[in-house]
Amino acid sequence: MRESHRECGRVQDAYSLRCMPQVHGAARDALEYVTRAHLVEMNSATDNPMVFAETGEILSGGNFHGQPVAIAADLLAIAAAELGAISERRTERLVNPSLSGLPAFLAARAGSTRG
Repeated sequence: MRESHRECGRVQDAYSLRCMPQVHGAARDALEYVTRAHLVEMNSATDNPMVFAETGEILSGGNFHGQPVAIAADLLAIAAAELGAISERRTERLVNPSLSGLPAFLAARAGSTRG
């Protein structure tokens, strides 16, 4: 491997490029879970107690508890943070001339445009 990369200056692409499918896929899976969890909770009964008129049964429970939604929201926040982190690294690779070979910040004339 070393010989095949002797002249290129790097052996592998950055993690932010190589791991993009894994990070984005995990975030997509998390979003699917969050969507399912919220749909279940939005369609659930939250009355306490629950009264079943047909049978006369009365059940008390904690159906009002928000833990299923809270856990899903935490997972969504984690997934969003991971997407943001890996996306920021790719942006840095694009706007940094020492990494991309492009003009700084992708601007022909960096700096103020006033005057």
